[in-house]
Amino acid sequence: MASYLERLTTDMKAAMKGGDKPRLEVLRMLISDLKKKAIDAKVDNLPDDEEVAVLQKAVKTRGDSVAQAKAANRADIAQKEQFEIEVITSYLPQQMSAAEVAAKVREVATAIGYQGGKDTGRFMKEWMARYKGLADGKLVQEALKGLG
Repeated sequence: MASYLERLTTDMKAAMKGGDKPRLEVLRMLISDLKKKAIDAKVDNLPDDEEVAVLQKAVKTRGDSVAQAKAANRADIAQKEQFEIEVITSYLPQQMSAAEVAAKVREVATAIGYQGGKDTGRFMKEWMARYKGLADGKLVQEALKGLG
């Protein structure tokens, strides 16, 4: 499977040829973010999980911007940021639903013998080993609190 950077570069070229300027702008930003992260890590190519982390951070940042723009009654900015979120999420792995997260949390908690707050660190270590990048951290926390 091609890396995220390769897919983004290919799609950027297609957006350039097609004249899709809004999408092109987002893809260029993502490519820049991935290349910067690789330079910071002093590697030529980032592992897939690190590329996913960069994309997820971009979504989270834009989500915060949407909330701030809506609070300031700036629908134009909120709409632009929402478009960027949609473009970025099209490259991310499919996220688990709330029901799937709850089921997986129960499964992991049972597997490690989760006893409450003191075992949260052990739980999260196991969760990240199995499902890193596939679920929103807030959903995982809520499901874990529901067990306690």
